[in-house]
Amino acid sequence: MFGVTVAGLTSYRLESAQAQAEVKQKADLLLETALAVRSYTTDEIAPALGRGAASFHSAEIPSFAAQSTLKRLAAKFPEYHYRESSLNPTNVQDRATDWEVGLLRRFSADATLTEQYGELGSGADRHFYVARPIRLKSQECLQCHSSAAAAPPEMLAKYGPNNGFGWQMGEVVGLQLVEVPTAPTDRKAINSVLVTTGSLTSILVLSAVIFLLLLRRYVTHPLETLTRVAHASSLSSVPAETPAPVAAGQFAELHHAIMRLQTSVTRALSLIERRNGGHGGGQGGGTPGEAC
Repeated sequence: MFGVTVAGLTSYRLESAQAQAEVKQKADLLLETALAVRSYTTDEIAPALGRGAASFHSAEIPSFAAQSTLKRLAAKFPEYHYRESSLNPTNVQDRATDWEVGLLRRFSADATLTEQYGELGSGADRHFYVARPIRLKSQECLQCHSSAAAAPPEMLAKYGPNNGFGWQMGEVVGLQLVEVPTAPTDRKAINSVLVTTGSLTSILVLSAVIFLLLLRRYVTHPLETLTRVAHASSLSSVPAETPAPVAAGQFAELHHAIMRLQTSVTRALSLIERRNGGHGGGQGGGTPGEAC
């Protein structure tokens, strides 16, 4: 039982670590998908729509394209979430929450920090999150975000002149945040542990049953038979018929040794009785002769 407990705890630790690695891999895959959409939008969609002209198209904005694409994915997998937020977004719906503000500030304070991750919630609602910073690295972005005066009129008409301006090169202007549920992988890890411990328990129980049966057949039963034979021999002075050996190997040798011992003891007792009987007869015959 102790061994099964140790095996169960070890298996749970290994499965938990594997589950966390699996969740992290899913989150990274979702983030890389969003980055691929952003890159495709910048390299292919924006030039095709004539980015840099006076016209403005939402489809040429990397953030809009990535979030719109992954919203379609979330329609099929609602437990997965992707969001891009900022302290100064063009679209007010992308404004960072209080918790996201803390992530943004840590990214801004440490230029070497490229990723933050952890867990949110509890129980069935627990999620694993991964956040990465969005740093302004392209001069083309300043065509829309340097000042309201330089922004396309269509952009001002759609989002207004008060948000999404004053961005600076190299600063953290936003973050990518993905949330992945941990419940499926946790259930998978627990089921794996149960299967492991259940299999070990079944093997141990089966081994114990087989061991007891073999012990009964080849050890306990032969010893009980030998004990009965020895007990009967010790109480009877008449030699019994030699029974067949109760088992092969050492128990057979022990059986034969007990029977030989019984025979030897019986013979010794017979000789002693004969000697005592013959000696007593000689004394009785000599007394009358002396009287005559």
